[in-house]
Amino acid sequence: MAVMASDSQKTTKRLLVGAIDLGTTFSGWAFSFKHDYDSDPTKATTKHWQSKSGTLVTEKTPTCALVNPDGKTLKAFGYDAENEYRELLDKGEEDNYFFFKRFKMKLYSKIGKDLKRDMTIEDEFGRPLLAADVFGMSIKFLVDDMLNNAGKGIDGIIKPSEIHLVVTVPAIWSDAAKQFMREAAEKAGISKERLTIALEPEAASLYCRHVHIHKPGEIGNVSMNKLPIGTKYIVVDAGGGTIDVTVHETGSEHTLREVKPASGGDWGGIMIDKEFENLLIRIVGQTVFEKFKHEEKEDWIDMQREFESRKRETTVDSDGKTGMRIPASLIDLYNQDSQLDLCTSLASSQYDGLIELRRDKMKISNKVFVQLFDKSVTKTIGHLKSVLSDGTLKDVRVLLMVGGYSESPVLQRAVTEALSGIKVVIPVDASSVVLRGALIYGHNPTSISERILKYTYGIDIAPRFREGVHPESKRFEGPDHCIRCANVFGKFVTTGQTVKTGETQKTKKCCAYRQADVLVKIYASEREDPVYCDDDGCLEIGKLRIAFDDENNTSMREVSLSMLFGGTEITVELEDKCTGKKKITTVDFLG
Repeated sequence: MAVMASDSQKTTKRLLVGAIDLGTTFSGWAFSFKHDYDSDPTKATTKHWQSKSGTLVTEKTPTCALVNPDGKTLKAFGYDAENEYRELLDKGEEDNYFFFKRFKMKLYSKIGKDLKRDMTIEDEFGRPLLAADVFGMSIKFLVDDMLNNAGKGIDGIIKPSEIHLVVTVPAIWSDAAKQFMREAAEKAGISKERLTIALEPEAASLYCRHVHIHKPGEIGNVSMNKLPIGTKYIVVDAGGGTIDVTVHETGSEHTLREVKPASGGDWGGIMIDKEFENLLIRIVGQTVFEKFKHEEKEDWIDMQREFESRKRETTVDSDGKTGMRIPASLIDLYNQDSQLDLCTSLASSQYDGLIELRRDKMKISNKVFVQLFDKSVTKTIGHLKSVLSDGTLKDVRVLLMVGGYSESPVLQRAVTEALSGIKVVIPVDASSVVLRGALIYGHNPTSISERILKYTYGIDIAPRFREGVHPESKRFEGPDHCIRCANVFGKFVTTGQTVKTGETQKTKKCCAYRQADVLVKIYASEREDPVYCDDDGCLEIGKLRIAFDDENNTSMREVSLSMLFGGTEITVELEDKCTGKKKITTVDFLG
């Protein structure tokens, strides 16, 4: 196979690598210098974020963006966004601003779901802005904050061209979602040449392959850096929005290869938040809950933060109770609307003895609180068992849990009890290993040697019509006066196929007749051998416009089109056979 110029060939000038993790619930950054990476690949500088009170210190900050009234500039991000929005609420000035939380999930989509550049997203209270602007402003804040911290030691020493940035995304995201994130990063001022998209489970797996992560007394007496070459293991990346499940195999020199493509769903931590909202609605009613959410915004934000804290602490102790503050404004709204006392109502409801209210303190039995996890846990366990039912994975004995949601004792217990015979490994600071691993990938993209394709990819071609083979409905006369068949699927690669990093998988020829350019449509299917582009399950996912840069108007222009699938994004190399010129480009998945 031919090797195309790829990300793996552009590492010599990466003197500083920075990683950006714009998560669904929490976000953060990390960086490392080349000389530090060479001596210790796990060495990284991260930021410890503080809430306003200073009592809460985390390695990530809430994914909250407060946007100025112009809709184009950011006022604050993270804890600062939450705190400044409260101040605006106190002053009654909040209506002119936009407050976004957990907006990353807007990009969760599977094959066939449209994502467009001009799509809008609504803030917490239904006010829309262009999604690309919100993502771009957020990424820019994280990049600027990271460079301000790193810049204290690099002024005049490292050129901007020697700084490389890695943005992480869930592995189960669609090609369109990955492209959207790349373009948002470019909108934030990161040039294409200095930007890499990394898959979150891969990054986490890379980091854990370099460190001894077992602590005495922890579940799973296994060290990932001691696994023999050729060992297969499952990676569960459980975040706030999605849960990615991938299977990796250890390689030499701390490398790894993918042996089963990423799969999963939107079963992350925010599914539990939604179940908590449903619990409140069952207690106070839909009308009171919506009124509270929109009229008592500051209290709503405070309650969300408190629930996030309680959610992380919840254990499976059925005899315990979880206490949290319930805003007096919610209690008052219920009492006014129903003409009843909430405390009395609880005592005469299905939650008698399970949920108690004393003034503004609600005590919820662990039995009820753990039930909030049921949907998320059930879907996750069911999917893991489905993955393990693959006969090729019968030798898997290790499961690595990473991501913020992996720190939940409820999820940990469910996974270990459901998967007997498999040792579960949970690294210290599971929520930050993606950032640290992204730095390793940024310094050495060849750490990932092989990947497995999720889909069969191809282009729309029109070969000569074959009597008795092609349907008459697809017969047409081409510009060259030959009888051709329309909409034939010209396959490049097959679902389940192993592809190597940096290698071109296949080359095809495209022809344009008396045209200055030609539009090539890219299709994907979960089937191995689709015949026509309009078959069931075969979907157009992107376009590639080939523009010629001269005025040679011959009767036919031939272009050699080579596609590289081994990276986190699809790359294309074009060669104009008339001029011999070549160029690297990408597929447009956003239309």
